[in-house]
Amino acid sequence: MKLVVDANILIAALLRDSTTRRLLVLGGHDLHVPEYLFDEIEIHRDELARRSGQTTDALEEALRILRGHVTEHEEADYVDELGKAGSLLGGRDPKDTPYVALALALQADGIWTEDRGLVSLGGLAVYRTSDIVRLALQSARRE
Repeated sequence: MKLVVDANILIAALLRDSTTRRLLVLGGHDLHVPEYLFDEIEIHRDELARRSGQTTDALEEALRILRGHVTEHEEADYVDELGKAGSLLGGRDPKDTPYVALALALQADGIWTEDRGLVSLGGLAVYRTSDIVRLALQSARRE
C-alpha cells in the first residue's frame, strides 16, 4: 500500500521503540514524506532526544534507520496539488497541506496519521496506526 506518512507518525517512531516503529520498518508498505519533515525534526532534535530519553547520537541513529524506509519528496514533486490539497482541508491546519498534496500527486492509497483533525478527504483515505495493524493482521491471515 502506498502511504504518505504524517510527521506525528515518524516522531512517535523516533521517541520510542513501538508498534509504530516496527510498522514503519517492517510493514512492507510504500511510504513517502515531504523532505522538509526531516528539516523540522533536525530543528527539534535536542527536544526530541530529551523527550525520548535518548542521547542525540541514539536519536540520530534511529532517524537514520527510519529515513531508510521512507521516500522523501521535494516540494516540486507535489507543488501542483497544493491548491487542491488546501481546498480539501477546508482551512484546517495548513501544516497538513503538503502531506495531502503529496498524497494526491502520488495517487497514494492514503495518509497515515494520528491527527484527529484529518478525516477522509474527498476519496483520499486516512489511516490510523490501529488501521495499519488491522490491515497487517488481515494480510497475514490470508498468507
